[in-house]
Formats: sequence, C-alpha cells, structure tokens
Amino acid sequence: MEYVSLKGTINSAVKVISFTPYLIRFELKTAEQNYNCLVAKDALNFMYVAEESAPIAIFGHFNKRHQLIVDKYHVKNVIQNLSVVR
Repeated sequence: MEYVSLKGTINSAVKVISFTPYLIRFELKTAEQNYNCLVAKDALNFMYVAEESAPIAIFGHFNKRHQLIVDKYHVKNVIQNLSVVR
C-alpha cells in the first residue's frame, strides 16, 4: 500500500455518503490535479471542521477505485466575518 501526503483546498461540498459506518466524501484540489477523497476515521469531527474552499493537508492511501482514503487530516481554521452584537 502506497501512502501519499498532499496539501490543497476542499473543492466541493462535504457530503455524507454512508451512515453505517459514517463515510464522508469531498474533492481535494491541489496545484497538479483534483482527487476524490473519502474519510471514515473521525468522520463526524471532519464534518464539523471542514467547509468548502478551506485549506487542508491530508495523509492517506488510494483504494482500488483510485479514491484517496484519508487516514489523517488537518483543516486550517479560517475565521470569517465575525460580527459582535452590543
């Protein structure tokens, strides 16, 4: 099994494609190409922190269908337009 480490941005909506077990799908856009990615480990946490166009670094491997199975990830938190009510 060949492992890869990639940096890029989330290029599509983060979708739940299976509930038993939880399986999340998204598209990763790097400088070279786009990858179809699946997250099974810690999927609910990923769903909470990931959003479209967020920078992400991932570590994983490819399955038989040439989808990237994510083993580890780091989503950079982007603070967007915070408003304070006084």
